[in-house]
Amino acid sequence: MKTLWIPAVHLPHGKEIFKNSSLRPKANKKLLKCYGERALLQCRPGDAIVLANMPEEDYLRFLLDRGIGAEKIIVCGGEHDNLAQDILADDTVMARIAEEAKNAGAVRFYIHLEEEYEIARRIGFEGQPMHPALTRTFNTLYFLERLEEDLGIPHIERTMARSSRFYGPAASMLEKHGAVFVRGNESCGGSQAYVIRSEGDLKKVEKQIFRNSRITRYYLSPLLDVSESWNVQYEFVKGKSFSLTGASRQILNGGYAHAGNSGGDSPPRGLMECADKFGRRLMEMGAAGTVGIDFVSSGGGVFPVEINARENTSSPAISAYRMLKEKTRGKILFKIVKLAVPRGTTFADFRKALGEDMLFDPDSGRGVLPYHFDACIVTGNLDAAVFARNKAELESAVNSLEKAI
Repeated sequence: MKTLWIPAVHLPHGKEIFKNSSLRPKANKKLLKCYGERALLQCRPGDAIVLANMPEEDYLRFLLDRGIGAEKIIVCGGEHDNLAQDILADDTVMARIAEEAKNAGAVRFYIHLEEEYEIARRIGFEGQPMHPALTRTFNTLYFLERLEEDLGIPHIERTMARSSRFYGPAASMLEKHGAVFVRGNESCGGSQAYVIRSEGDLKKVEKQIFRNSRITRYYLSPLLDVSESWNVQYEFVKGKSFSLTGASRQILNGGYAHAGNSGGDSPPRGLMECADKFGRRLMEMGAAGTVGIDFVSSGGGVFPVEINARENTSSPAISAYRMLKEKTRGKILFKIVKLAVPRGTTFADFRKALGEDMLFDPDSGRGVLPYHFDACIVTGNLDAAVFARNKAELESAVNSLEKAI
């Protein structure tokens, strides 16, 4: 079934949550548009995709030779806040999308907000997007709390605090637990996550969150000793069904800082039973598209920590893993590695530094699958999904990659 991909990476409160970013607003806007390129890892050759820039020809050929990537690429430029707004403002691009949609069985978005809803309406796919109000609801910790109570699921201790009255609740939590994890109500990953271990940390965080005038609700919880963290992703067909897309173990540094993902192993059974409960309820409520649920294991318990009614940075690698596993017909493992490289590093540069033998080979099920070349122009970073048949091979390949780059 042919799919039309419109991977406009944006968030319900993008401008506010990125106020503390080291990038200037114009550069950050450009970066989010560049991130759409990673959706090529989710495409099959017959698909169509809308991107802000044309991918490097050698990189696209590399993907297509491995049964990944789209042959039809529609480029849409513009100066709006996100790619979806650029698309809506370009009549020529909208006409091309409408034409591609006639032969598509599905339209896939990064997130379902007002722009995506309007694009789908114009091209005749009104039934596929989730209503923006549901997206905004699902992407809040307030909703997760209500869902935990409704389903009778054990949860982490949380205290809610307003940004204007943050100090008192945070100081009490710090005195009680010694270390506190703070997360914004809107689910937007590390851009709204802070760790408080001292009075100095508390004052610094208080000042930071007070600037986010449109995000006023924060949740505080003890900084747990987390043994592992998992992200489980489902694909929802609105009002009909949901299916597991995949799951990956999240690699965390101190303070829950996300440093990559690994996959190929099955999550703990108790975790999946809990995740399926969430999945069934979200489907009943009208979920559509990709929804991810994050869990942590601590002290022998498994606790939900976040619902993301959108795709995330691991979605492309999980999708590529599923497609590549079909070809290899055997167990393979993967690990996402974050690489610091010179800004503007191209696939040709990467291939030369790494060597042809280390790039992914679908016949062997081993090798490196890089992405984020378009975003590298802004960040000087690349991601790479490393594949292998077993853990020893995987760690050896990761070590070789990090030495070569």
